[in-house]
Amino acid sequence: MMSVRPDVLPQSTLDELTKLQDAVVPFDTEIAVKLIEEELGPLGHFFTSISEEPVAAASLAQVYLATLNDGKDTRVAIKVQRPQVLSTVSKDLYVLRRAAEVFQGLVERFAPQQKTNYVALLNEWAIGFYTELDFQNEGRNQERLRTSLIEAGVKGIVVPKVYQDMCTRRILVSEWMDGVKLSECESDEIADITNIAQEAFLLQLFDFGFFHADPHPGNIMKLHEPTPEGHTVALLDCGLMASIDSADQDQMISAVVHLANKDYSSLVDDFINLKILPSDCDRMTIIPLMDKALSPYVAGGGAKKYEEELKRLYGMEEGDVSSTVGGFQSMTQDALTVLNDVPFSIPPYFAILGRAIVTLEGSECPHYACLSCSCSPSCADSHN
Repeated sequence: MMSVRPDVLPQSTLDELTKLQDAVVPFDTEIAVKLIEEELGPLGHFFTSISEEPVAAASLAQVYLATLNDGKDTRVAIKVQRPQVLSTVSKDLYVLRRAAEVFQGLVERFAPQQKTNYVALLNEWAIGFYTELDFQNEGRNQERLRTSLIEAGVKGIVVPKVYQDMCTRRILVSEWMDGVKLSECESDEIADITNIAQEAFLLQLFDFGFFHADPHPGNIMKLHEPTPEGHTVALLDCGLMASIDSADQDQMISAVVHLANKDYSSLVDDFINLKILPSDCDRMTIIPLMDKALSPYVAGGGAKKYEEELKRLYGMEEGDVSSTVGGFQSMTQDALTVLNDVPFSIPPYFAILGRAIVTLEGSECPHYACLSCSCSPSCADSHN
């Protein structure tokens, strides 16, 4: 997730993290072919050719370009899971789970008014990771999202077709898409592509109730040529999807509208309905803190712009030690007020939703803001 935040991390760190998207050192093609044959059967029965090297290699799998043995020379993408990745992920999650349990104990001891279940949040992430390792599930997700976008008449973006009869837990075969990933596009193209992706994401969130939770630059592709339907962008990798029920959808739409309009009194009501805040919360304390904490985010501009705006709000002037110390003390006091006096709770599904929004907002466009006036049409349409 942090690999797509150029507004948060230095470029040298981003360069290393970005490699986890689709530039990890690949495993041997011989091993990949053996795995394909173990899952499907003799390679020649399904494919007439397969690339000698993977066209992309990520942390969980790598992808090959192949030609179907269908008499039409249909090009497809074969996604092959990394050997032993299930074991590796399980060990990592075990360590994280133990750490979360310790942290939860500290919170319950020193900040008992906080109701967030951090172990449950981690469990939600863990479910997402394990779900990503089931390529049959990914195939179903991909076909569901593709069908939903087509039936909704969405223009501009397409999800590749899945060949369900060639999908197993460790192998996924889907339509080949010719294009370049978002991070390789020209700077003047990125905003348009991101806008198309944002509109599709908001439609998934507010209308379908079923959304792509990993829209990083490696999963958003600008097509070399428009499809016959006129689509210019492809959305790839549906391994991590999430659902939101209709009641929470309505409250999310309401919260977005109220946040965009800086109506923090109504936003408190939304947070109560979303079970983020208790019904008896102290509005007189919360609303001014919301104004300070959220207004800079509404303005957009990414995390660096958010930091600049916070410094302005707290009177922290560059090079002025006295104003910086004073402003930091005020900001710390507000933060402690939130932690000590506001018994908020983060619902587990917010972990997945938050990941998706943060990822999309940071995708190669540090000054892009998902929460902007451009989201209003989607919210309005969903209300109708």
